[in-house]
Amino acid sequence: MSDSRVPRASSRGENRDLIATELDQTMVVEAAAGTGKTTELVGRIVALVENRRARIDEIVAVTFSEKAAGELKLRLREELERARAHQATGSPQSTLLAKAIYDFEEAHVSTIHGFCAELLRDRPVEARVDPAFTVLTETQADRLFDEAFTGWLHDQLGNPREGVRRSLRRPVRWRPDEEETNGPIERLRRAARELREWRDHTASWSRPSYHRHRAIKALSEQLKTFAEMTARPLKKGDNFSGDTVAARAASTEIERQRRMVGDMVPESVYDGWEAALVGLADNRDFARPRKGSGAAFAIGVTRDQALAGHAQLLRDLGAFRDEANADLAALLHEEMRD
Repeated sequence: MSDSRVPRASSRGENRDLIATELDQTMVVEAAAGTGKTTELVGRIVALVENRRARIDEIVAVTFSEKAAGELKLRLREELERARAHQATGSPQSTLLAKAIYDFEEAHVSTIHGFCAELLRDRPVEARVDPAFTVLTETQADRLFDEAFTGWLHDQLGNPREGVRRSLRRPVRWRPDEEETNGPIERLRRAARELREWRDHTASWSRPSYHRHRAIKALSEQLKTFAEMTARPLKKGDNFSGDTVAARAASTEIERQRRMVGDMVPESVYDGWEAALVGLADNRDFARPRKGSGAAFAIGVTRDQALAGHAQLLRDLGAFRDEANADLAALLHEEMRD
């Protein structure tokens, strides 16, 4: 894409010509990896210097990684040297290129955070920062983050607030194709890393307007109904029955706990029920069960009725999971502010 005043190119060669010759136009170049974007960028910078459009100290070229910035700087220096070698000695272009090479260290070729650090060092008073500040490496930043997170977590474990308490009850999700177990501590750590990236947005996150206890009780009753419907299939080894066994297991455990606690259900038990329902919504076998065969599924239950009950339960579990996760995210956003 380019400025509307620049004609649209119809071929790769025309695109390259536009980049090299339309020096007074602003352009945005989009291309896949390995197509020569850096080569064209370096050539355009040299052309800007050679044609008096900019001095080398007026050039800003930024990229994401230190490695890419180093390679860009090296290639730019080599291309300036090569361009000067092709000019007649003493020519205006040769003089401009020689000065650019002499002043090359004045060029702002760096990572994005490196360029921002230069601006802060040039204007520390206005930015209200210590002029002797340093930019941490990724390894140093990760170490400091881990220290801060570990200290915060130890404080929380002594008397966890609601968000941390509910998060810690969420089930461990492990699959053979995953390198790491997605345990509760790692999920909290990942949430903290994500929230760290949004630390400048200080406003509280909105919590969904739903009654957690009421929603959990209603969904547990719906789960119990489905579990009873599918508990005794006519066929031994029925595929649908086998793939939905997690629902019956979850319902059995919830009902067992309900009998134990009676009417006065503590928050810790609600946390466990919430975790079980969210875990069932994320269960891959339950989410995509095999239908099995045969019109009749159980005594008094057709297969279509069992499949319809599963589809409705899965929809309601998904809606509950989304609401519970949104509520939990808002809580953790506040609790992890430290």
